[in-house]
Amino acid sequence: MATPFIRMLTTKLIITNRSALEQKYGEPYQLILDDLKALQARDNEKLLDTRIIFLDDAAQMQSANATPVTVYNDEAQCKQAIDQLYRFYTPGYIVILGSQDIVPLQKLKNLLPGDHDPDAFIPSDLPYACDTPYDTDPGKFISPTRVVGRIPDIPAVADVNYLRTLLSNIINARPVAKEEYQSYFSISTYDWQESTRHSLLGIFGNHDKMLISPGDNELTGTNWTTELFPKTHFINCHGAINNPGYYGQKLTDFPLILRSDVLADKISPGTVVAAECCYGGQLFDPKKNGAKRMSIANSYLLNKALGFLGSSNIAYGPSTGQGLADLLTQFFLQNVLNGASTGRALLEARQKFLNEMGPTLDPFELKTAAQFNLLGDPSWQPVVNNMDPGVAETREIFINTLQNRRDNLEARGKMLDDFIHVPHPADTDEVDPSVHSAISQLLQEKQFTDKTLPKVFINRKKKYHQQAHSVKFHVFSEPAEHEGTPIRKVLVVKEKNNQILGYREYVSK
Repeated sequence: MATPFIRMLTTKLIITNRSALEQKYGEPYQLILDDLKALQARDNEKLLDTRIIFLDDAAQMQSANATPVTVYNDEAQCKQAIDQLYRFYTPGYIVILGSQDIVPLQKLKNLLPGDHDPDAFIPSDLPYACDTPYDTDPGKFISPTRVVGRIPDIPAVADVNYLRTLLSNIINARPVAKEEYQSYFSISTYDWQESTRHSLLGIFGNHDKMLISPGDNELTGTNWTTELFPKTHFINCHGAINNPGYYGQKLTDFPLILRSDVLADKISPGTVVAAECCYGGQLFDPKKNGAKRMSIANSYLLNKALGFLGSSNIAYGPSTGQGLADLLTQFFLQNVLNGASTGRALLEARQKFLNEMGPTLDPFELKTAAQFNLLGDPSWQPVVNNMDPGVAETREIFINTLQNRRDNLEARGKMLDDFIHVPHPADTDEVDPSVHSAISQLLQEKQFTDKTLPKVFINRKKKYHQQAHSVKFHVFSEPAEHEGTPIRKVLVVKEKNNQILGYREYVSK
């Protein structure tokens, strides 16, 4: 008699590109394939039926009714292929193996390039978590339904031992009691300490262990000892493009607070990290910085962290309250502590973030949803729960539970499709005189001096492109007062039917 679980027995897909690996590593790439088979065997012990899929393997792809990828960095081909694989296997977890030079990140258009935000695009794995076909519009990807994570290597660096170390760390990992993740490490800029306190209260119920930079301590960014040992890390500091460091802030002082090369032997196995920083999760070629250091995200994973949530480019949030990066990272860690796999923790965090920010999203909320990527194996469950792989009595019980959970998350994600109204540039930037007068007064109160014209957005439904209740967002952005810093401050004014409903203040992280 056929089992009803046959399709879902493929609970995990590890997806990569064989020719890209071979071109990058040469003959040693075979060692990576051996390690993948070892991970596959370990997954089987945990009731995860895992398949290793090569996007460029014509026979393998065709057997799954999928089109093989012929150009490794063709984003449209990769998106289509992964969609087809998902439809055929309906896996509980999708693992992308390799950095963007093996399987590309999807480059989504930034709605605010130029004067309002320096990023031209948003490097993102979010599209792989959505069933929407390939597109560069981030507004098409507001209904995530899939669990996706990426096990990265180092971009442009053929260090086979790096990737082998990451795979070994995953194979040897074991979940532990929640109490071990309740102990945390957290560092905040001096200027954002109020916001960080709110986040820590939401995650851990206290903010007792928050460190501040600069503050009343002797931390230099390179003299850490045992402070980094806790298994949960929450970081609310500054980051910069292709930069291996994170930075504190107090007015015009931006001291180094953490650097990628100082993490060795200071991180506990199984550490989970949520970093709000600009470029906090960026993967870059180390030759792009003068010291030739790898990214902090790459370094955390090398040093036995197993989950890292960070932004691929400039992230935003309020300096005192809660919003944007604060919320998404907070929701992620809450889910991890409640026993979710890191991949499910991010999927549920994305869905909750979009639901709570909706039904009308401003362009910074849309960017936040797209720019935070999960690095690490998304099937990793840090905290033991009653339905961890290996705890369930039988494979069928585990698969059935996983299937039901994924069905619920898919239904929730698809509901967002009809609920969310995404921002589109308005046909005109003209503003009603009374609204213009009120905004001008607000800009003066908030000490905006830049004369750059606002960017105006109107919200429409993703599916039907209908105008949504005349909701508009007027976006103002300018460099912060400290000349030469990459910091930007943002004011977003919400208007409906020529009435101002409120405003939000953000700063770049």
